[in-house]
Amino acid sequence: MDASPLSKLFNPTSIAIFGASENGTSVGSLTYANLLADGFKGPIVPINPKYKKLGGAKCFAKITDVPDEIDLAVIATPARTVPGIIRECGEAGIKNAIVLSAGFGEGDGGGKDMEAQLLSAARRAGVRFMGPNCVGLVRPGIGMNATFLRSKTPQGRLALISQSGALISAISDWAEPHHTGFSALVSLGNSANIDFGDAMQFLATDPGTDAILLYVEGVRHAPSFISALRSAARLKPVIVLKSGRHVTSAKAANTHTGALIGSDAVFDAALERAGAVRAQTFGQLFAAAEILANTKKSTGNRLTIITNGGGAGVLAADRAGDMGVDLPALSEATIKKLDAILPQYWSHANPVDILGDAKPEAYSAAIKAVMDDPNSDGVLVMLTPQAMTDATAAAQAVIDALPKRRKKPVLACWMGQSSVAEARTLLSANGVPDFFTPERAVEAFSYLAQHHRNRRLALETPGPMANSHLPDLEGARMMIDAALAEDRDMLSDMESKALLRAFNIPINMTIEASTPAEALVAAETVGFPVAVKINSPDISHKSDVGGVHINIADAADVKRAFREIVESTKSARPNARIKGVTVEPMAHVEDARELVIGASRDQVFGPTILFGAGGTMVEVLKDSSVALPPLNAVLADRLINRTRVSAVLEAFRDRPAVDRDAVVEVLLRISDLVCELPEVVELDINPLFAGPDGVLAVDARIGIARPPARDGHYDHVAIHPYPRHLVTETHLTDGTPMVIRPIRPEDAENEKAFVKELSDEAKMFRFMGALNELSPEMLVQFTQIDYRREMALVSMVEIDGKMVQTGVARYVINPDDKSCEFAIVVSDRVQHQGIGTKLMKALFAAARDHGLTIMEGSVLKKNAPMLRLMTDLGFSQRMDPDDRELVLVERWL
Repeated sequence: MDASPLSKLFNPTSIAIFGASENGTSVGSLTYANLLADGFKGPIVPINPKYKKLGGAKCFAKITDVPDEIDLAVIATPARTVPGIIRECGEAGIKNAIVLSAGFGEGDGGGKDMEAQLLSAARRAGVRFMGPNCVGLVRPGIGMNATFLRSKTPQGRLALISQSGALISAISDWAEPHHTGFSALVSLGNSANIDFGDAMQFLATDPGTDAILLYVEGVRHAPSFISALRSAARLKPVIVLKSGRHVTSAKAANTHTGALIGSDAVFDAALERAGAVRAQTFGQLFAAAEILANTKKSTGNRLTIITNGGGAGVLAADRAGDMGVDLPALSEATIKKLDAILPQYWSHANPVDILGDAKPEAYSAAIKAVMDDPNSDGVLVMLTPQAMTDATAAAQAVIDALPKRRKKPVLACWMGQSSVAEARTLLSANGVPDFFTPERAVEAFSYLAQHHRNRRLALETPGPMANSHLPDLEGARMMIDAALAEDRDMLSDMESKALLRAFNIPINMTIEASTPAEALVAAETVGFPVAVKINSPDISHKSDVGGVHINIADAADVKRAFREIVESTKSARPNARIKGVTVEPMAHVEDARELVIGASRDQVFGPTILFGAGGTMVEVLKDSSVALPPLNAVLADRLINRTRVSAVLEAFRDRPAVDRDAVVEVLLRISDLVCELPEVVELDINPLFAGPDGVLAVDARIGIARPPARDGHYDHVAIHPYPRHLVTETHLTDGTPMVIRPIRPEDAENEKAFVKELSDEAKMFRFMGALNELSPEMLVQFTQIDYRREMALVSMVEIDGKMVQTGVARYVINPDDKSCEFAIVVSDRVQHQGIGTKLMKALFAAARDHGLTIMEGSVLKKNAPMLRLMTDLGFSQRMDPDDRELVLVERWL
């Protein structure tokens, strides 16, 4: 596997600094001084035509004069010179740069044009760069401080990626006195080339990084951001702070959905989907940094609090309630232990109030007892300075009482200032994160608990997919194309419902009528009683303009309703285009609840899906939740559960429960619709009637727009949906039908059974070691894949009347984005039927679809059948120089 293209950015062995000088105040001078001072082991070459030497080191006029190979260029020169320097770096073979220079991007002085020139120069030179307008990059583990920061950053295993240089500076200044070390401080600046996705992708697999903090001001490329965030959060905790939480769009939304979804709700949905945890304030980010620097994980959400002040304990308990942190009851065994060592008036509950005159011995004994309590997943120990309190001795007692290998996180909160300063330093220096306030301590624990919850939720896999009808994609696209050809941005009511019907969503039949006579014919066609509604592309909320009459039972009332609706609408909205009315039968779903399901287009993350309480009060109730497509049954269920109306779907009093599966199915079909039809930018189903016998879309409204010509089929979606275009039907050599298709989350049980039934030899060949069955983590990893970064194709054959997985071939794209590493295994039950060959050829096609040029892999030397298949498929073969039992195979695509 090729190394990451950013390896020489994060781990260079030699650095050139453009703009190095002796004046002591310039960015180049400060950065050069930092590079020299922090102990970087490799050559640091100054580039500045004004000097022959700098501090005894030879200074070069330009990079092409340097005789030695340079890994990284750090540029701190005026903006106008940077594009030329980047071109020279490309000529010198330097592929990575950090551009500290300001003057790019927005603002006066041609900053945007300058940035465009920089990007063009980098693209032509093949150079990846961080910045411009950034503070730089710190890698304490290799002694690299390529920044102009004034403070030294301690080494640790926590990484920070930030678009704000000021935040990088603040964290760096804060780190040393709080004994918080970092593996990397990454300042992205304008993120013109290297963005969050690139940095996270590297740090996700960086062995020196155990957790990642992000400070986000804006996301430039949502697909790479989400892809990298998902990858990183599966491996280590990721905490995100985003500014601009209350910025709202200036454009008024036409639909219910657009009005209900805010950009911050969408960002939350993106983080939840990726498995990251969100901090709300700058102080919370510091709290996250402190705990993650010392504690890597929690096994649950239950916190036990020890305190010598009842009021402080209550404050911590209140914040625990706010953050969803449980305060479990103490076990009987723990209570007995505490009864034996504490005064009789201790609280006998959680928080454990050991009373104001508690001696260090009380702290020590309480910590030992609580650490052994099976009801607790973490401990917060607190101290309020009182007359008889020895804060430093109590801190030492806590440290001495902790086991060398802590199975639970332990946090401290020594409240106050001068009298506890020494104790705080002692705690932090011994790996116990210490916080000034109870609230910050509880918030810090909540990040560990939320990460644990995210990991647990990620292990949920949906059941096998039901045999639902495929959508009529061709018909749906033809309807949209016809509307766009007429230069329309909204589908009519009838077209909207027809589009839903194309995706197998149950609808209430609608007929358009432009005259009272046509309305009567429509009413007789659908059957009385009917509802008559205004038909206008300019009116979203028909009832607001008197545009709805319901329960019309006879012919005369239909004609009267037509006239009254049209007159009322003209009076209320004289400029609205009126096409007549729509007529539909009165929807009847027994014991129905009114819901809203919709979709809207976020300017950053693309399509979003909304679920909530529907009806005419939808904007007032604002009971809704948001998710990013594509959805599966598990994700749709969570979307429903985040609303208050979800409780109403259950049975209560004399009303039976709603057919929840039918509601989930509508969400899945809407997800499919917005993924497959990039032209759909807004969609409302309001109300969706849901009852015990099914669902019915009563009213629908769909907004459309022509997508940018440059976009590929799924470029509008932040998370790549199921690539159904890769599904192929073929046959085994004996004529048995076989389907080869991409794997999906619903294949979890298939994949588990497939691997379990493999022979020991087949498992050894595939996994290079002994394996009985896939763990839950491996099952999620193998079935819930990121189709933008990897692919897995399964072969499905009907055996004994059931579709059975008979093989799987997969690849993961290497960091160079040009090659991929593959693996394949075929069931022992169906050997010598051509499955391996067909799977590999389908895998070649998928890799070409990804734009890849090389496929490579490793095969055990004793796996003769696989090596023969590799020969037949045109792979080159050579022995692995590091492991003589492996054969490296490679094929150009």
